[in-house]
Amino acid sequence: MKRAKLVLAAALAMSLTVGAAVPALAFYQQPQSKKGLLLSQQTADMLADIGNLGVKQVIVNMGTDQDLNTFDPLAAYCTQNGVTLTMIVINRPGAPAGMMPTAPTAGVGTYGFNVQSAEGQAAVRRYARSLAARYKNSVSNWVIGNEANDAVQWDYNGEMDMQAHAESYAKAFRIFYEEIKAANPEAKVLIPFDMRWKATTGQPGSYPTADYLPLLNSKLRDTDYGIAWHPYPVHFFTKPEFQDDDGITADVNTTPNINMKNINVLTDYLQTADMRTPSGEVRPLFLTEMGFTSAVENGEARQAAAIAEAYRIAKENPYIQGMYLSRQVDAASQVAAGGAFGLWRRNESAGRDEIPASKKLAWEVYKNLQ
Repeated sequence: MKRAKLVLAAALAMSLTVGAAVPALAFYQQPQSKKGLLLSQQTADMLADIGNLGVKQVIVNMGTDQDLNTFDPLAAYCTQNGVTLTMIVINRPGAPAGMMPTAPTAGVGTYGFNVQSAEGQAAVRRYARSLAARYKNSVSNWVIGNEANDAVQWDYNGEMDMQAHAESYAKAFRIFYEEIKAANPEAKVLIPFDMRWKATTGQPGSYPTADYLPLLNSKLRDTDYGIAWHPYPVHFFTKPEFQDDDGITADVNTTPNINMKNINVLTDYLQTADMRTPSGEVRPLFLTEMGFTSAVENGEARQAAAIAEAYRIAKENPYIQGMYLSRQVDAASQVAAGGAFGLWRRNESAGRDEIPASKKLAWEVYKNLQ
């Protein structure tokens, strides 16, 4: 009897050990096409619009100032309909205590994450763990921050040089990466960049990606991070066309910007030995924000043509895994600057922004792209 109890105890101990070693449930919704869109509202009509358009990938901005359950309706829709969901995590005033790297600052859109102290890192990790746990069975791709190479407006941490900023972003990214992968080993975790390659705005904190990405890669090469690129036309507020963009070249050593005209420059660069994952794979690449304005002469036809051309290029490039138009419905702030990027015109008399009024020509064109 004593021996039987020992055998039973040993078996139980083994089962507990094996159970503890079982990884988290893996989830990844393989995209059914590259056609993607930033959702404007989670209303029944706007969710139905995803299906009507034949969009197979959806992206949203999750602000740290929002409730964790904010996108539960969209997550349920995507899971039920086989739509790949990508979530951008952006840090804003109103975030949980300890996560803001500095006090709210005039002119700043979104902030980096506070990893300058042990307390800040702990706060970021708590948030990352909670968010990853909530969406582990619905979000396939995660984007950490917004345009990391722009430390002036979109990844502001206070005044610091490029080396210090890269160190800060890499620490924050690694925290999110670890927590997301612990919750869902199959998830892809992406670093976001604007379209500037060699170009800079001239402001301190405006880093050319050609310089900034290698710095991040040296700190994160051991992970399988991916890239979230924003390939807008050079003059995105004044015209939707990009094939005639000035200054764009096919040379990675000289081109100021990388957009849909020369996106192969980026995918060629990602195929180089230094940029590959630890297992030798080309890193995941998603075009997570791109807009083509209709607020120009003959704008709707020109917008539709630009979208169709961009999608053709994305579809033909095997290294691009998704292409996300930046607005489902025109946004008031963007329209004011000339960026009528939506597939729908906005209802200007509605009580809130991005309420649809009527479809543009681009809606029908995007619907018919396969």
